[in-house]
Amino acid sequence: MRRFAAPSLIALWIVGSAPFLGRLTRWIQEDVDRSLLVIVPTILFWGAAAAFVVWIVRASRRLRWSNYVALGAGALWAMVQATALARGRPEESALERMHLVLYGVVALLLYRAFLRGGRSAIAAAFFAAILASLVGVADEFVQWLFWTRVGDFYDCVLNASAAGCGVVFSAGLFGFDFRAPGLGERKMIAVLWLWFVAASFLLVDRTNLGRLIVDPELGSFRSYYTASWLKHLNEDRRTRWPAKQPPVPPFQPWQIQDHFLNEATWHVQVRNEAFDADDWATAAAEQAILDRYYPSVLEEVRNPDGSLRHAFPMERVQRLQEEGAAPVASYESSAGGNRIWIWPRFLAPVLFLLALLPAIPLFRTRPQTG
Repeated sequence: MRRFAAPSLIALWIVGSAPFLGRLTRWIQEDVDRSLLVIVPTILFWGAAAAFVVWIVRASRRLRWSNYVALGAGALWAMVQATALARGRPEESALERMHLVLYGVVALLLYRAFLRGGRSAIAAAFFAAILASLVGVADEFVQWLFWTRVGDFYDCVLNASAAGCGVVFSAGLFGFDFRAPGLGERKMIAVLWLWFVAASFLLVDRTNLGRLIVDPELGSFRSYYTASWLKHLNEDRRTRWPAKQPPVPPFQPWQIQDHFLNEATWHVQVRNEAFDADDWATAAAEQAILDRYYPSVLEEVRNPDGSLRHAFPMERVQRLQEEGAAPVASYESSAGGNRIWIWPRFLAPVLFLLALLPAIPLFRTRPQTG
């Protein structure tokens, strides 16, 4: 079991540190120097790349041309992920490159551990890639749970890609053969795949899938909840918040996120930004959505001094009235637009079942032959 100590410790650190890294990055942004969020991850990324090159040089005597082909493919994979899959903002791109390093290393060490444990190379590759990807899903679940982070399925895709990249690198370093996995190995691959698919779809359901609520008077907006469930949540919060107020920013790493409140604050942000930009129609529409679907947020959430945190000041309400702004049925709210996905009801179950299909042949007694 000592072979699995290093990848297990790294995986535990990734998941366990997730809430605290959010607070750390915010502290660096606000109190230190925002540029450090680019500089430090970049130094660590290239430091890890240099250490990997040294490792390859030291192992060069036992490497064959096939090893170098795999290493070249891994390097190309890493370059594509570090550049083409980056999302634009320098800080975000730099931190995503650290995902490439961390999950790539976890997959590499897992591959080596399984290979030295007598597993076939194909089984070791699948075990390492799926387990490292499951760590990425767990990381995003933790980020979804706490206020200081935001769960993002796109990060799961990047984590899984980094795990695949790490497996390709490890095949170059430690060798690879095409010996067919045994029945027990194939069943284990299938079980791990089923766990990965189930965890991934559960994450998407929690963090991204929502509904389009269409109000004949106020327009439409995206929500994680149905209109009737929003009513229930408002009643629940009216009972709960007078006795115990939700936490006030800056949030602590251990504070559990209230996704109903979080969703409401998206509308508050759109409303406030629209008012500041003299977009009276949008401000009035968002205020109407808040009044009808999130009234508890306006009436019960308070600042430490007792003032209402999200209620619209009376002078702003009067200004909207003076401008003649009123909600219209054709309004489409942008709140949560890039976070909440609207899928047809049949799509998620169909995709889930399709994702399970690759596991079925692995339970057969004999592998298929040509």
